[in-house]
Amino acid sequence: MKRRTLIAGLGSLTVSSSLAVGSGAFTSVSAERNVSVAVADDAYAFLRLNERGSGERSEIDGGTLKFNIPGDDEDQYPSGNPTDPDGLGTDSVYRFGEDAAHDQSGLFAVRNQGTQPVEVYSTQDSTAGVPTVTMFDVDSGDLLTENSPSSPLGVGAGPLVCGLEIDTHGVPIQDEAYDIELTINAVATDGD
Repeated sequence: MKRRTLIAGLGSLTVSSSLAVGSGAFTSVSAERNVSVAVADDAYAFLRLNERGSGERSEIDGGTLKFNIPGDDEDQYPSGNPTDPDGLGTDSVYRFGEDAAHDQSGLFAVRNQGTQPVEVYSTQDSTAGVPTVTMFDVDSGDLLTENSPSSPLGVGAGPLVCGLEIDTHGVPIQDEAYDIELTINAVATDGD
C-alpha cells in the first residue's frame, strides 16, 4: 500500500508542477520601449537620393529631393534658342531621362547606403484626376514598379540613374501645377 501511495503521490506532484509552470503561450502582450531615430537629408540617408544636371527639373530643397516639370530654368534651354514651355501636353506620355541642361543623364540617382541589397521602385497613392508619375531606369529604359522593381542594388553600389515617366491621359488643364506625391521604395532582398 505504501508503494502505491508513493507512486500516486509522485504522479500528483508531476501534474501539479506542469500546471504551475504552464506552457509559456500568451494571446497578447504590450511592452513600451524607447526608440532613437535619426533623420537625415536625402543625400545622407540609407537610401541616398541626389539630383542630376543643372537645369533644375530635379533639385535638393531643404534636404529633400523634389522635381519641377517644366524646370525652374526651363526658359534658358536649349542654349541660344530657349523654348520656355508652360507645361506638358494633354493625353500624352513623357519621359524625362535627363535635366533641361542635358549635361548629365538622369533626373536623379539612387544609391544604397544601407546594410543589405535592395530593389527600388516608385508608387503613387492616387492617380485620379492627376498625372501618373513612374520612375524608370535610364540605362535600361525599364519602368520601376512594385511588380517590376530594379535589379538588386548592392550596399554602396550604384548609382541607379533614374528618370520620370509622366502620363497625362485624362488629366484636365489647370492654371496651377499639379502637386503629386511620388514614393520611392527600397525593399531588402537576398540579392539573388
